[in-house]
Amino acid sequence: MPALLIKNIPPNLHERLRQRAAAHHRSMNREIISILERELELDLTATTELPPPIKTLKPISGEEIVQIIRDARDGKR
Repeated sequence: MPALLIKNIPPNLHERLRQRAAAHHRSMNREIISILERELELDLTATTELPPPIKTLKPISGEEIVQIIRDARDGKR
């Protein structure tokens, strides 16, 4: 079975995880797996629909795309 090593967990997060595992009568490893399974299952059930493609009369250049993005960020569009 694959293994995963998680480094540099902040102490407060580690403590919260330890408390949560104890409350659920699980090891910390099993608690992490349970959290990941639940979150990834929710992610799979969430449907994200993309907007329809934009149809233009002429191709848009890379520079034009960059400018459109900048304008949108600045609230110009």
